[in-house]
Amino acid sequence: MARAIVALFLTVTFVACASSTTDDAVSKLEPGMSKDKVIALLGKPGDRTFRGTDEALSYAKIAGFGQCKYTTVWLKDRKLVGVTTRRGGSVAGCGLGSEPVDWNQMPAAQ
Repeated sequence: MARAIVALFLTVTFVACASSTTDDAVSKLEPGMSKDKVIALLGKPGDRTFRGTDEALSYAKIAGFGQCKYTTVWLKDRKLVGVTTRRGGSVAGCGLGSEPVDWNQMPAAQ
């Protein structure tokens, strides 16, 4: 029983740290930042989608017990124009809660 409690505690702690690290990296993003700089901060995206010179980089991270945080980084001409996030349920990891890119959510370039 004690092992199970310790294992649960460590799992929750690890998940909280992973989410916090991602949030810290996202908070460092700035409009106009290059695609290379974005990837240097956030790491390789889980998925990439294109529409002309527009690009959406998709990231998914566990955000807590049974929750995932989905972040989409929007680029135009390889420059950051915006970031959108949403939370969703996690059944068997974050992959099941992913959704197709909704280009209507892409912020207009400044």
